[in-house]
Amino acid sequence: MAIWICIPVFNRVQFTVNCLKSICAQDYRDFHVVVCDHGSTDGTSLLIRSKFPDIIILNADSSLWWTGAINRCVEFVLNQADDSDFILTLNNDTELPVDYLVEMTAQASKYPHAVLTSVIHDIVSGNRVREGFRQSWWGAKDRSVRFSEHHVPGDDNAMEVDLVSGRGTLIPVQVFRQVGLYDEVHLPHYAADYDFGHKARRAGYPAYIFQSCKVFSYVDATGMTAVRDQFSFKKLVNFLSNIKSPANLRARWWYGWNNCPRYIFPFYIVIDLARVLVGYFRYFIRGQSVA
Repeated sequence: MAIWICIPVFNRVQFTVNCLKSICAQDYRDFHVVVCDHGSTDGTSLLIRSKFPDIIILNADSSLWWTGAINRCVEFVLNQADDSDFILTLNNDTELPVDYLVEMTAQASKYPHAVLTSVIHDIVSGNRVREGFRQSWWGAKDRSVRFSEHHVPGDDNAMEVDLVSGRGTLIPVQVFRQVGLYDEVHLPHYAADYDFGHKARRAGYPAYIFQSCKVFSYVDATGMTAVRDQFSFKKLVNFLSNIKSPANLRARWWYGWNNCPRYIFPFYIVIDLARVLVGYFRYFIRGQSVA
């Protein structure tokens, strides 16, 4: 089976170079890399063509954001790939150990007809950032689960989860052919990966995370700090509306509307908004992070 590695890229060229180097060093060799450079101004496409001539580059404008860019990659792959192939989504601020694709393909053989995702590690410290999450609609939050307590019976390397991120998730091509692409209309930047995982699960594809499948990420390289750097009413509005903010109310609404049971949704969205606001003010009062 071939793996099609899809990476949306916008500037941060050194991150991209390091990510691609880690991919090219993989022990497993049956892969193709598709990069969508959606409006970079730092020479990203030129450098990729120079250093990595075998990588496929799709160029687009910056209006796509993450979801539109990953969709352009997926659309390209769907026109090329066999039904037995897989799509691996990555961000350009990630790097892979050399045995990563070997591990992923081993798990894909063991857990066919499923979406497979990775454990995120901090690239700076090497520490595991998180294990896995399951969605709590009544609590309007993602609930942390641990391999030690929630692993698949008979396999302490695997755990079933609800939420899969764009940073290291292996998806059978047939899933996209069955359920469609990521929701770039309602979720242009944040939550489209989580949303897609729910959509795949409803179509009969469970999601599993594996301790042996490690992705190293620059965990601080997010848009959150840029929109929550000091307190003011204007900054609060920006935090709740900026497309780069994980607290974007429009994205949170559509994520819930697309996936939450309808009878729970009114309760869910009120609790979710309350948690975001409480977390925002707590960040400045106590220095704690937003939930």
